[in-house]
Amino acid sequence: MEAPAGQPHPLMHQTKSLDYIIILSGEIFLITDTDETLLQAGDIVIQTGTNHTWSNRSNENCIQLAVLIDAE
Repeated sequence: MEAPAGQPHPLMHQTKSLDYIIILSGEIFLITDTDETLLQAGDIVIQTGTNHTWSNRSNENCIQLAVLIDAE
């Protein structure tokens, strides 16, 4: 799924939580309002309230471990 030029990605979302995400295998792009970052096995993301989405552009699965803690 791709966003039309000049439009945000259609799966962009925001959570009301403190998120710890560990990439266990594979790779995936973390897309925010301002950037894209390729994450690979062993990478860790810590985010809170970030507008974001994920994009797996490879042919292999990406397995993530995610812990979300309510931040309200």
